[in-house]
Amino acid sequence: MSSLERSHRSLVREMRHALLSEIGARAIYHHLLRVVRDEDLAVVLERLNQEGVQLVEGVQVLIRELGGKPRRTSFRRRAMARGLALGARLSGPRPVLRICLNAEETLARWYSEYAHFLYRLGERERALTCERLSLAKQRRARVLGAWVHNLRRD
Repeated sequence: MSSLERSHRSLVREMRHALLSEIGARAIYHHLLRVVRDEDLAVVLERLNQEGVQLVEGVQVLIRELGGKPRRTSFRRRAMARGLALGARLSGPRPVLRICLNAEETLARWYSEYAHFLYRLGERERALTCERLSLAKQRRARVLGAWVHNLRRD
């Protein structure tokens, strides 16, 4: 096995964690939008959910390109998302949005690290893809941050 293949394998292992996080985030937005009462927040969650579909697909493509086999779904992540959404009925959406904000920020850092790794391997196009993913996650974090900061405490 070549050095490049070992590097790809290592990155695929890391990216599988990111993919599970993307699957979980999408599930949270999907379930949470069904329990929130604020119509504006519901619109934002719907948009995040739809973008999440594209993000999941993008990470799956990258994993395939690097020689890995991506997961399509995760029962545990979907079940946890449903539980968080149900909890939001009692606590309001703010604590769940704060969890989502933290996840978006973490994924933005991960994708940035993947981009640097891929640049070092000389894989510019894949690195650019990871940079785009990082920027998307940063933008999503800013949107969630505004809601977490400004959402009325119930």
